[in-house]
Amino acid sequence: MERRHIQFALVALAILIGSQALQAYLFPKKPPLEPVAEEPRQPDDAALAARDAAEPPAGDTAGGVESEKGAESTAESAPAAPRGRRTLGSLDPAGPARMLVTLTTRGAAVERIELAGEQFHDQDDWSGYLGHLGLEAAAGGCRIGVVGAGTPAAAAGLAAGDVIARLAGVDTPDPPALLAALRGTKAGQRVTVETVRDGVPRSVEAVLVRRPLEVVRPEHCAAPVDDPDLQPHDPLSFRLSLEARDGRRRREPLAEIGGLELADRDWEIDPTSDAGRVRLTTRLPGGLSVAKEYRLAAEPDGPGHRLELAIEFVSAGRESTITYALDGPTGLPTEGWWYTSRVARDWSSLGVRDVAVRFAGEQSTLVSGLKIADAALDHPATAVRDGKPLSFAGVDALYFAAALLPAPAGPDIPRLEEVRPLAVGDVPPAARRKLVDVTCRLVSREVTLAPDVPVVHRYGIFAGPKRPELLAAFGAEGARMDDLVYYGWFGWVARPLIAILHAIHAVVRNYGVAILLLTVFVRGAMFPLSRKQAVSSQKMQALQPEMKAIAEKYKNDAEKRTRATQELWKKHDYNPMGGCLLVFIQVPIFMGLYRSLATDVELRQAPLFSSAIRWCSNLAAPDMLWDWSRILPAFLTAPEGWLGPFLNLFPLATIGLFLWQQKLFMPPAVDEQQRMQQQVMNYMMWFMAVMFFKVPCGLCLYFIASSLWGIAERLLLPTGPQPALAAAGAPRTTDAQSAGNGRPKPDAAEATRKKRQARKR
Repeated sequence: MERRHIQFALVALAILIGSQALQAYLFPKKPPLEPVAEEPRQPDDAALAARDAAEPPAGDTAGGVESEKGAESTAESAPAAPRGRRTLGSLDPAGPARMLVTLTTRGAAVERIELAGEQFHDQDDWSGYLGHLGLEAAAGGCRIGVVGAGTPAAAAGLAAGDVIARLAGVDTPDPPALLAALRGTKAGQRVTVETVRDGVPRSVEAVLVRRPLEVVRPEHCAAPVDDPDLQPHDPLSFRLSLEARDGRRRREPLAEIGGLELADRDWEIDPTSDAGRVRLTTRLPGGLSVAKEYRLAAEPDGPGHRLELAIEFVSAGRESTITYALDGPTGLPTEGWWYTSRVARDWSSLGVRDVAVRFAGEQSTLVSGLKIADAALDHPATAVRDGKPLSFAGVDALYFAAALLPAPAGPDIPRLEEVRPLAVGDVPPAARRKLVDVTCRLVSREVTLAPDVPVVHRYGIFAGPKRPELLAAFGAEGARMDDLVYYGWFGWVARPLIAILHAIHAVVRNYGVAILLLTVFVRGAMFPLSRKQAVSSQKMQALQPEMKAIAEKYKNDAEKRTRATQELWKKHDYNPMGGCLLVFIQVPIFMGLYRSLATDVELRQAPLFSSAIRWCSNLAAPDMLWDWSRILPAFLTAPEGWLGPFLNLFPLATIGLFLWQQKLFMPPAVDEQQRMQQQVMNYMMWFMAVMFFKVPCGLCLYFIASSLWGIAERLLLPTGPQPALAAAGAPRTTDAQSAGNGRPKPDAAEATRKKRQARKR
């Protein structure tokens, strides 16, 4: 029998390995995409003026689609001003903004939003961080384009216009060389930066820090981009484009009307901009002027993570009609994609990033990134109905969210027509399709512009962690963003457990210790039930020989067999459901705790010991003891593989304790069928180990503590007297045996009697 089980396990393993190898052969990974050619520069003012004069009047194109001549006008190129950047906010955790926003003149878009605070570091990049400097090549080194407040570069006295010649003793002739030098450093390291300012060499010292988390960032093929001027990248965040103007409409969702491009042109920074407000303007053919103004919300005691955006249109000299489209955020974090799974309200599969939309009086709706990535799917738009205004639309990730919030009141309320989910950039191959970059597009209703009369629409922008109390401050009344934190069906268990966990952490200041104390609290509350389960299990072990005798006696009469068994249970006060009750109670506790530990942003980056070491530095992720991806096959260690790129210690300890607990609690087999069932259960435990290998180490910590509690409870505490069996030859146990592993042992007389019967046969 054991040989058959071993053969079955080997055959099953061979089938699984063969299927993975066949899939890798039939569907090989696509090679990395080649860099795209640099896009043409925008024409200067003289070329724009000439094109304004040559623009055909509205209605000259058939079917409301731009003419080929208009499309060809985009090929005109002329020297343009260098790319400009500005920042708002600070990386100082004490600052009111709680974030640093980097804006770019390219489309007047948001290039990146970094979160301030020690809790929000990049979990994938542990190299030293100087700051995003907007680097460009210059004679003798790299010229700094922008320095954000609160960054190590600002603390060291670096400023825009400085040329970095060397960093930490390494020459930096171009931006890639400087980025490579920084990748070889560590957080906390003090480096010497040799610069040239106004032709004068100087040297400063900078103390590097861990890279902060970018809740909005440029990326390409689901990987972050350090410098978007050096390589291709997905569209940036909060871009503005024209859906239609005077009857001319765009042809494709991500294309623009020829000659009326807004998203890919360089805007001008208004001289009136300051530290708390940046205004960018541009002019289109036909006298249409457009402005975007970003402003930090003036909330010294507010929740932070709030940015305000105002869009202004002016038609010079004539009436015009436009329909504009405002895109949402892109490039939200993908951390945790290989070990976590997200749950939608309708139990559909979610991607790493999904489009989130909520209207007044309704729940949030998540449009799965997997569905958006499906090229065969015609992505439907969600209409904005009268009486059901849009509360917010954005992108929802595991721990973070970013969204556009139309102004709910005042004269500048946007009049919106629909919300569209969009996939931006290249869709990853099938194995990593869930990493697709998505965004939302808010399409306005038709806006009529009177001559020289500005029309302004205002939006709020949220970008930050998914803390329920923080999200409750954003969105329309009765339709806040806090319902983005979803625990599944067992939220009624998860919320109290996570509240207790936070309360314990407020005292002990360590989430690992808090999880252990939470385990003590939960198991202590269930102690009466667990004792009943232990007593019930012991009675079952003692009654099992008698039950087998009844089964043999009435093997051809099911009714008498059932009646005799029930009479035996009643005689010894045994309830077969007593051992199942604790299991039914533990299921919602397990699911609720799993969802809370895998969803709560407070556990993200919470270390068991110290954040100075990589192992177990994030209780919401596997402990990641050792990177074994170089020595094991890819189908096992790839992020999407069975086990993942790291050897995790906690799941192995958890399964080991489960096996020990099962060995202690399982009664001895009385026949071949029961022995086979127990062996199957042991094999299933190893299969469970594979499925359990990527769970958060915080959850493993709970299971380890809970298993140790259960084992100690069985070994150290007596379970009470055994039932006295009427049948001769029924095995009996002593209290000392029941306090041990609970397995009944036959006495010497019984063993002698069995030997005599065997000789007679």
